[in-house]
Amino acid sequence: MQTVIQSQDFALTDALKSFIKDHASKSMNSCNNHVKQLNIRLKDINGPKGGEDKECIVEVKLANYAPIVVVKRSSDTYQSIRNALSRASRITLRKVGKRRTMKTAPRFANDFTL
Repeated sequence: MQTVIQSQDFALTDALKSFIKDHASKSMNSCNNHVKQLNIRLKDINGPKGGEDKECIVEVKLANYAPIVVVKRSSDTYQSIRNALSRASRITLRKVGKRRTMKTAPRFANDFTL
């Protein structure tokens, strides 16, 4: 799984990069063989004004499925990263875990032959 980290409007420190890579590998561990690429984009929407303006966008590119995009905002950068990666992991597991089965014709009690 390739992880790409991008940041807009604020500096991407080594500690933040390390946190993202560590948390991404832990949260995507159970579906790692289905994930081709993980794009993580961070934004500071309001700049120095404050508020819930730290946005984390996680895009999961899967091998045989459409990409999954999750957007989470928080006043804390680390919290928005945790929330987005957690949600992306749950959605990915649900998506790759679904198995399509052939539907059989319903059986009714009065549909029998003698």
